[in-house]
Amino acid sequence: MSESADHPRSARYDPSMSAPPPEATRTALRQRLARGLLAAGGTLVLLLAAAGFAFADPEAPDRTTAPPFELTLIDGETTVSSDDMRGQPLVLNAWASWCPPCREEAPTLERVSSDLTPEGVQFLGIVSDDTAASAAEYAAEAGLDFPHALDDGSFDRDYVVQALPTTYILDAEGRLVAKHAGPISEARLRVLIEEARAGAAE
Repeated sequence: MSESADHPRSARYDPSMSAPPPEATRTALRQRLARGLLAAGGTLVLLLAAAGFAFADPEAPDRTTAPPFELTLIDGETTVSSDDMRGQPLVLNAWASWCPPCREEAPTLERVSSDLTPEGVQFLGIVSDDTAASAAEYAAEAGLDFPHALDDGSFDRDYVVQALPTTYILDAEGRLVAKHAGPISEARLRVLIEEARAGAAE
């Protein structure tokens, strides 16, 4: 699509309008940008720490205990809590029926949950910013047979859900093994689940 001549984005660089900055200036600008990015990263870490929750490195021996939750399943009747699900590795997947990446990821979750649920791995969908009816309809359509709970906002807040889908892997003790934002591949999901199972066997 062509842009109109009077649109700001249609402007093109004209060397006669301004000369490029000298090399010394460009180097100083690059150094200033690098310092700014480092400072921003440090600020983000401090903010997460102040919030009282940090995601553990899967390789670290001391894993962070995941925040507790108690939510109602999309049937509108049954409640489920983090305490109920202790004792076995747990995969938590935040998703919504209107979310295209969530739909892209659904077959992976269905395959892995079908394979590993009989082996003692638990799966719980966390329906975020959606209705129970829409979630139930899509879960049935996609063959997502594991349970799904409707987030009342507390899970989103406590687990710092910043994108959909997001997957959290907990070990049998309720400690956070890993967080993965965006659609997760089957291979990656299986690796993280194995890390959680290995931690339970220690």
